[in-house]
Amino acid sequence: MYTVDNFILGLQKLWPNLSIVQDNDCIKLIQQVYHGFDQETPEDEVAVEITIAELNTAIESIPDSWNIKEQFVYNEGFCEVFIQPERARGPAHRNWDREYHAVHNNNYSFYISKASLQYSVALICACATNDDINITSLFPPKPYFYREHSNSLDDLLQSLRWITVKVNTPVRVSLSEFRRMIHSYLFNVCYNTGLIYSIPEAHSSRQPARRSTRREGQLFPYKQYNQSLVKYYYQGLSSDIPFAQYLAFYHVPEYYFQAVAEDDAFKEIEDFITHPAFSPRKKEDMRRFYNKVRKIMYLQKENDVWDEKVGFLLCLKKYIPDLDVLKSTIIAIDASALDYYKSTEVPFANDGCKINFDATPENIYATIRNRVYSVRNSIVHSKEGERLRYEPFRHDKDLSKEIPLIRAIAEEIIINSSKPIDIRITTDN
Repeated sequence: MYTVDNFILGLQKLWPNLSIVQDNDCIKLIQQVYHGFDQETPEDEVAVEITIAELNTAIESIPDSWNIKEQFVYNEGFCEVFIQPERARGPAHRNWDREYHAVHNNNYSFYISKASLQYSVALICACATNDDINITSLFPPKPYFYREHSNSLDDLLQSLRWITVKVNTPVRVSLSEFRRMIHSYLFNVCYNTGLIYSIPEAHSSRQPARRSTRREGQLFPYKQYNQSLVKYYYQGLSSDIPFAQYLAFYHVPEYYFQAVAEDDAFKEIEDFITHPAFSPRKKEDMRRFYNKVRKIMYLQKENDVWDEKVGFLLCLKKYIPDLDVLKSTIIAIDASALDYYKSTEVPFANDGCKINFDATPENIYATIRNRVYSVRNSIVHSKEGERLRYEPFRHDKDLSKEIPLIRAIAEEIIINSSKPIDIRITTDN
């Protein structure tokens, strides 16, 4: 698979607007250039010229143990994968040879840097025959060459502006394990730095925008986060529109409304019928059981979906058991937010009540639920005739002040619903 012919085919597939020819012992990339406004037809110009000998040297340096799956290049103890940064001119693009967000623990290492020569050549060769590789996301439609005429393979690869995550492990690791660890590592980077790096999915070319909050937490991926929730979180961070941000973050707790409401109902029923004082032969016990079930079912709608306000409150209590941690998370996002929520109601929401984080836990949970749910309803169900309703542009500044609360809720739910990753430690030196 790693051959000169496949390398050429890969480049032709990626950049159909360029002419790529093999001339004796060289590969030439030819682009059409206009040298003046009055020039009617473009001229062919050699942009990059690579010797076959240099390319063969790079191909021979690719480890025989490497496998390729989509954008992942890996073996049992190493993985490298292309990632999209939040900005085309993010920190990893300014200094190509530096490592970013490096973390080393238990002989595992994770870091972000310029794509390795071997990775780049291997992936270009694989593109010749592998349609699973996301070409749209990986390759710019037109390469940017750093010099008018370049004479090395490295100059060509520089034009791609690729950055990748590299992972080294002390034990054998499967691709699925690599995926889990890398996704968790990237979430930790995002959580602590506000910078979004994501692995592009098939046929996705989305480029997120900037939203930054810096923390000093650890980056090593000890936990496996629910990727459905993380995608909503990234969507919220990458948007510059308060409306879109708020709804994206709200989708995180909403994901669990049905499940936590059902679990709570089943637990109530189980506790009732397993209580030692309950007897199915006593009419009074059965009457109380019937009333209990009827009360629980009352909280369901006709389509068996549980009341959202009930589900939201249960979700907050289950996944945010420590309100002091939530307060700290809000402060990390916006130091003035707690005072704002305590003194100011939401001007466009009917039940956008104040939140006193010094009150009792029951009061705090209830007022958080009421404020967030009311804001969400004002956004989604803005109707003519409503006493208070959200209006785009007019209320964007007010809505922006509500985002630290819903973002902090989303972060705590993602973290507290996570599962531990099995980090296997070797005793070998």
